[in-house]
Amino acid sequence: MTPERFLALLDACGSDLRRWPDAEQDAAHRLAAMNLPELRAAQAQAAALDGWLGDHAVAAPGEALQQRILALAPVGQVPSRATWKPAPGWHWLWPGAGLAGAGLAGTLTGALAVSVALSSAPRPLGPDGPERIMAFSAPLADWSEE
Repeated sequence: MTPERFLALLDACGSDLRRWPDAEQDAAHRLAAMNLPELRAAQAQAAALDGWLGDHAVAAPGEALQQRILALAPVGQVPSRATWKPAPGWHWLWPGAGLAGAGLAGTLTGALAVSVALSSAPRPLGPDGPERIMAFSAPLADWSEE
């Protein structure tokens, strides 16, 4: 175990080595036994923080506060799934519109990318010159007799 790893575990797990991961405890005990001044100071500081955190306690709420909270809590006002209806207006439509917009943007981007890629591709010449050849055009060469 390196001193850096020891300090990192000290920050994460506290000064009590029993709370450290089991796989790290033996190496941590060996390193702590070396009495390095920087590790001793860091462990003392962590022990002070552990003590301060251990001494802190939150008082339980009083009976009056509990009764006030219970009195303000809504009872039976949570709608079930069967009775839930979207609020009036169009705001419930926005998630679907956003998804449709993203799909449309992707489609347009793909069409633009294909048109840019194909615009620089060489075009085959037809029998009468540089016209566009279509699926039903006559073939450029007849190789059937060879």
